[in-house]
Amino acid sequence: MKTKFTIKAYLPLILSTAFMYLIIIILPTFFTSSEYEDKLFIKIFLPFIFIFSFVMLFFGELRTKCITVKLYKDEIIVKKFFGLKSELYKVSEIEGWKYSHLTSKSGTYEYLYLYKGDKKIIKISQFYHSNYFKIKNQIQADFKYLGYEKLSYYDEFKEIFK
Repeated sequence: MKTKFTIKAYLPLILSTAFMYLIIIILPTFFTSSEYEDKLFIKIFLPFIFIFSFVMLFFGELRTKCITVKLYKDEIIVKKFFGLKSELYKVSEIEGWKYSHLTSKSGTYEYLYLYKGDKKIIKISQFYHSNYFKIKNQIQADFKYLGYEKLSYYDEFKEIFK
């Protein structure tokens, strides 16, 4: 069984490309143009916001959530960065699964986490995956339920740098 992306899953890719464009093309003009010479706010705040947003989208969303998961009888293959990086896990290594909910303006989305020891190794999201509930049913049948995990933005932020 393999996860399939929703249309919304491509939004982080588009946004991170836009922020990369801003960083490479637009940002240097703030430092070279005489128009911005005395505008310290633009020289400090905007570069920080552009770079921070790019890092959050690229390493937070594309690396950890925009993933393809293939479930086989004895192994799980995870492809990150839209398939550029692959990881293989043995089914026997997986301790179990937990789930949580993320509420946003557009609705409430469920996230499912697979654990190896005490570490989250795979995040599957209702927001990013169109066949989320089919995958969840398969995981429920194959792995031990470890409980509900309350969503922590602090933990999500820390996971970007792991």
